[in-house]
Amino acid sequence: MNVFKSIEGQEKIRGYYQNILNFFPLEQRYVDTSYGQTFVLEAGSNENPAMVLLHGSCSNSAAWLGDMSAFAKQYHVFAIDIPGEPGNSVDNRLNFKTNEYSYWLKEVLDALTIKKAVIIGNSMGGWLALHFSATYPNHTSALVLLAPSGIIPPKPSFLTQTADIASNTDHAEAVTDAVVGDAAVPKEVLAFMHLVMENFNPVTSPLPLLTDEQMHLMTMPVLYIAGTKDVTTDAEKAAHRLANLVPQAVVSLSEGAHVITSAADQVIPFLSKIIPT
Repeated sequence: MNVFKSIEGQEKIRGYYQNILNFFPLEQRYVDTSYGQTFVLEAGSNENPAMVLLHGSCSNSAAWLGDMSAFAKQYHVFAIDIPGEPGNSVDNRLNFKTNEYSYWLKEVLDALTIKKAVIIGNSMGGWLALHFSATYPNHTSALVLLAPSGIIPPKPSFLTQTADIASNTDHAEAVTDAVVGDAAVPKEVLAFMHLVMENFNPVTSPLPLLTDEQMHLMTMPVLYIAGTKDVTTDAEKAAHRLANLVPQAVVSLSEGAHVITSAADQVIPFLSKIIPT
């Protein structure tokens, strides 16, 4: 299944995305991988420690624009468009049931000559960050998880709600509103989220969970940030499993929803204690 519902829809999404990027003084580049071209936004000095940002499902690297300038003061920041999502990377979706996404990300880091990085992932990007860090722990200096998938199963109610969002626009908009919750999201961002839901075929099946053995491999510093009003998963149960299997993990729970509009004010102090800049 094509990830975009039509060529016209693909052009609408990418056009809107590019218009957003044009307002920001960020380097835009592509790198080649065996899985296809990958689009990257870059900011900050190459003399600073590397930081990799991984967006969530139905999104792209524009999701990080609110935090990138803050991160770029101390880090060399790379926001990467995940394949098969509504960004500028190759539009074919990789296999979630194998390690393809981790292998793809390793190729991207190699192309960017990044040997070790802070990996920050949001939602599905958190799932990828977890799997990458379990597969390549020596390449992950710290792991930051923002409302990640992959620790515990999603809520059955969310799976039911999202089952037909690819074909039902009204349901898709209702899911968007539920995921956003009370978060202060600019109207332009909401407009883009609705545009994506109208023109994109999202992942609706649950992402594979990390095994206990995979979780034990994550010996780097870990920060987990999530909201107790998250409609996608039980953040408290996820935090409990993470803390049991990754005892060094720092957990930060609030009453927020799934969407986390900014995390720099928590992430930067956490990293400053463990990574010299």
